[in-house]
Amino acid sequence: MPLKLTLKPYEKVLIGNAVIASGGSKAEIVVMNTVPVVRERDVLTEEEADTPAKRVYFIILSMYADPGTETLYHKTYFRLIREFIDASRNEKVLDMIVNMSQKILSGNHYQALKICRKLITYEERVLGIAKQMGEISPVG
Repeated sequence: MPLKLTLKPYEKVLIGNAVIASGGSKAEIVVMNTVPVVRERDVLTEEEADTPAKRVYFIILSMYADPGTETLYHKTYFRLIREFIDASRNEKVLDMIVNMSQKILSGNHYQALKICRKLITYEERVLGIAKQMGEISPVG
């Protein structure tokens, strides 16, 4: 099924291994085959992956963006997930992790990324609450 993308002026998108950028005006493109598609706003660099959930997102993104090499990332993914599970005993988080892992193992990395975004939101909320309570101090 074709995927229609509308890009804002100068917006970038990763399609397969190519970075596509629109010019000075809005652009519509249609992707006719199945390839990884990641909008610029959904890209997270390794340097930006500064929390456990963001590191998991970065690994899943790496799997998604480079099909055929995902098994190279599995060991790192499952190590990071084990650390996350050890740090959180929240059942909702564990359900997200199980669901995300199932998506990865079935090759549906895009859906795993969507779940991981929810995990990042949860983590930000928990870290914000802990910071407000004085349980953690800011770095720097």
